[in-house]
This record gives sequence, structure tokens and C-alpha cells, in this order.
Amino acid sequence: MNGRQRTRATLFLPGLFCAVALLISPAEAQETQSTTDAAAEMARKLQDPLASMSAVMTDNDILFKTGDGDVSSVFRLQPVHAFDFPDAGFSFIARGVVPIIGAAPLADLPPIGEPLPPGDSTTWGLGDIATQFFFAPKIAGTWKFGFGPQLTWKSRTDANIGGPGWGAGPVGILVGALGDDVSLSVIAANTWAYEGDFNSFFIQPSVFYNFKSIPGLVIGYNAGISADWKASPENRWTVPLGLVVGKTFDVGGGYGLDVSIGPYWNVVRPEGGADAFLKFGVTLLLP
Repeated sequence: MNGRQRTRATLFLPGLFCAVALLISPAEAQETQSTTDAAAEMARKLQDPLASMSAVMTDNDILFKTGDGDVSSVFRLQPVHAFDFPDAGFSFIARGVVPIIGAAPLADLPPIGEPLPPGDSTTWGLGDIATQFFFAPKIAGTWKFGFGPQLTWKSRTDANIGGPGWGAGPVGILVGALGDDVSLSVIAANTWAYEGDFNSFFIQPSVFYNFKSIPGLVIGYNAGISADWKASPENRWTVPLGLVVGKTFDVGGGYGLDVSIGPYWNVVRPEGGADAFLKFGVTLLLP
């Protein structure tokens, strides 16, 4: 097995782990009603970016045929914590996005932008960290919203996997539901760099159908659409289509574990962008 084959095999291991974890679910006959109810409640909470919760999330992509046809990867660690201020009538949600990037030569990845990474091997390292802060008014009704600033930090370990560096921009969230089974949310942000030439837009629509017959099991769409405003028009947008399947487990003590996996195809992509990617996630919900 050559170096590239070993790299690809290593990249597939996390996806395989998630697939196995997804399939190994506790037998319904052994679950109590309270456990299944808790799993369903946790699943709906994780689908709401403005929910009162603490969690450590991961949102990870294995991207195929990037650059000259190689595999790239973006692993995102996303801690989130909500602070509730009922007397003031709002919640404050803090979220971090810590990207670990493996960029193939000439791969166009949304977190990086141009110039594309040169060289003859994959560049691995820490990208530029983003922090998001949302103020969410307490509203009675099905729909709610939040807004605030997004700040990015020049934390890259290699210039080839940089992004905006020191930057900022607005970020907003809209959350709602269609009946008892379908939840929706949209996160949108634009980021400008204080230094350099970076101006990028990102929107992540999420739609989930929750199965009542199997509490905690969901299917839906959960991927990011991005635009690099500094790129040429034909290389500006990345638009994925696909589906993800997930399952939330109540593991006791107020803790929850959510695993998800699904394929996506970029129906619009820049030169050097991925043809398709495998998205998987593992999230720990804290008491």
C-alpha cells in the first residue's frame, strides 16, 4: 500500500466508525419509555442551534476528487454553551468552530479560499478558528431567531490551510418547525478579513424529519453552502445536495450521544472543489 492509499484508508476509518455506531442501537424491547422519550427530546434539542444546552459537537467532511483528484478532509470541533437570562428576556449562545484541515494540492475548500494550497502532498494542520455569539430574544411561538458577531482568529499552523485570519462579520440564525416531526434551522454568516483579501459567505440550512416509531432517529439535510466573493463568478459557489441519517441515544445522567452519517454531491463547485463528500458527526450532549 503506497502513501496515498494509506492516507485514504486512514481518512475512511472515522466514517466507518460512525456507520458502525449508527447501526448498533439498543434493542427497543430493552429501552424504557422514559429513555426513548429522553432520546427524542435530546434529538430535537440538538436540531435547535438556539436551544438551552451545552454540547461538544463534531462536523466532519471527507472530500473526494479535490485539487488534482485527491482526497481532502475538514474536521470541525464545535463546543457550544447557552446562557439563559429569563429576567432580561433573552438567551446568549457561544459557539466555537475549530477546524482540522487536510488539504490536497490545489484543493479549493470553503474554509481556506484562495490561493489554493500548492505542493505535491496533503497539508495537515489547524485552520483559522471561528467564534460565534448569538443573542436570542425569548419569543412565544414556533419560530425564533438569534443574531450577533462572528470573529475569526489567525490560528493556522500552515499558510496553505489559512482562511480569513483576523476577521469578523455578522451571523444570524432562524429556527422553526413544521408540525411535530419536522424541524428547520438556517445559520448564515459573512466574514471579512482585517488583513489580506478574504470575503466569504456561508449559509447552512438544516431540515430534519424525526421518526416517532424510533425515538431519536432522524433523516434530513444538513450541509453548508458557501460563496467566495473574491473568486471569479464560475468559481464562486459551492452547493451540496444529499442526505444524512442520525440517531441520538440517552446514555444516562443527563448525557446524550448523537451520531450521524450521509453522502453529499456538490452540484455547483469551483475548480479544485470536491465532486462529493461523506459527512459524519459525533456529538456529546452535556447535562
